[in-house]
Amino acid sequence: MEEQTDYIAKLRRAIVQAICEASVPEPDPATGDRGDTLYIGSAEVCEALTILLAEFLEGVPGLDTPRDIRAMSETIAKKLRVGIAEIREHRARTGSLPPPSIIIRSN
Repeated sequence: MEEQTDYIAKLRRAIVQAICEASVPEPDPATGDRGDTLYIGSAEVCEALTILLAEFLEGVPGLDTPRDIRAMSETIAKKLRVGIAEIREHRARTGSLPPPSIIIRSN
């Protein structure tokens, strides 16, 4: 079990690093400056992770019918709810804040 936990932690670090690297602003054509702020699009990240999850799950044996997929989706939804609750509990206990986030909607 500990190896699995280490593997999951390693995967998580690699995914976060890749998201940060992909979010580095392009250099300004005139100055080459990239600025000092990293903008990570939460909606885009979630969409990319959802697509990636579907790509990994597509080949899993036993996910053949809509019912099978629905059952897997419900399991994932439960893990998300528990994970969000645990993170919020930890933040409340430690006084930490989530990363700043701004919702930008088109007109």
